[in-house]
Amino acid sequence: MTKRENLFRPIHKGIRSMVYELGLRLGVTDFTSVRESNEIATQLERELTSVSSNCILCLLRIHSVHEERDLFAPVRSDDPEIIALMMSEHHEIVRRIEGVARTCGELLGSTEPARRVEIGDRLTLETNDLFAYYLAHLNNEEATLVPVMWERFTDEQLRAMRARFYNTIPLDRFETWMRWTLPALNPHELEVLVSGMRTDPAPNRFADVLRVCREALPADRWSQLESRIGN
Repeated sequence: MTKRENLFRPIHKGIRSMVYELGLRLGVTDFTSVRESNEIATQLERELTSVSSNCILCLLRIHSVHEERDLFAPVRSDDPEIIALMMSEHHEIVRRIEGVARTCGELLGSTEPARRVEIGDRLTLETNDLFAYYLAHLNNEEATLVPVMWERFTDEQLRAMRARFYNTIPLDRFETWMRWTLPALNPHELEVLVSGMRTDPAPNRFADVLRVCREALPADRWSQLESRIGN
């Protein structure tokens, strides 16, 4: 297993975990119930236009913004074609997110059970289409960009990019991402991510990520991590 920084894998594992769980929730939602219908629609698209919101679609959308600013920009000058392809996929993701959000709005405005079922079926199909595209995009980024970044940048440069990516995310959103990401990592990935934040330039997220680890990881996994990083 390589010890080099993979700037995409940890957060992508968190996104996959989010997508899988939400897909399961959609599958068991009773759309004849106003309460269940509104809960799933609200979790998906609440305050979609606000960059401070932590709704699921908001997180998927703002993740693209963070990637473009902190990870794509350093690669663009040497590999503009690759970045153009990734950007085109991001634009398609935004288009699909906006479509799902419109359907959520329809669901929130509906009070008739049969109509909610009809909208719920459409929402499930649209969301699954979005997630299928998004998951393929995550694989594409890792397969395409990670080898390029390993070739172009030193480990020190990659660590600096990683620090910039995490340190500039607002704390509440960072914590939300970490609650999805940390439990989705294997022991090696968890150790690399958390221990790497210890040496990031100030103000770094090491204390914050340790707190979220204690809260979000099962006791045995937290104990294992604590012994590995010597905290």
